[in-house]
Amino acid sequence: MEEKYLKDLVIALIVILLIVLGVKCNNLYSKIKVVPVDSKYEKLALSDNLFNQIQNIEQSIQDRKEFVFTVKKDPLEQNLIVKTIQDLEKQWRQEVENMVRLESTIVPEVGKKRAAISHKGKTELYTIGDDFKYGVIKDIRQGEIVYSYKGRDNILTLQKLPDKPEAIQDDSEISTERKYNW
Repeated sequence: MEEKYLKDLVIALIVILLIVLGVKCNNLYSKIKVVPVDSKYEKLALSDNLFNQIQNIEQSIQDRKEFVFTVKKDPLEQNLIVKTIQDLEKQWRQEVENMVRLESTIVPEVGKKRAAISHKGKTELYTIGDDFKYGVIKDIRQGEIVYSYKGRDNILTLQKLPDKPEAIQDDSEISTERKYNW
């Protein structure tokens, strides 16, 4: 019998303890929920100048969030790309590498005719009947090749490398006509 009362006492104490902890948690939650906007410690932690700067930044962010744009492009966009000379040169090199360009033709009197075709930065030699990017080579002439693509015959002529844009040309690459020997 005594064990029964002891068991009831322990259960009652646990229930009372849970009720007390629940009231304590609720009291703490209500204190945390009601935090004043103007803290009494703001003057201790921040100088007036720094506090004003923070408030200005917050106000600016709030203004930007609420602003309605009437144009398609965001005038406040901060990630505009500034291209350097190296970026322009890299872009030019990629454009040149992606071109399919006939670099040269080899038409000997005796032997196989060959054509050097450049694409993706690589130059490969082709003969009549070989497949390349645009189709099958049918004939190789001096300065041009005839190829077949989807049943149509086309001509690819000899091309030199396109000139670099003026923005990325070095002074050392300028022709000798414009250089003077002082």
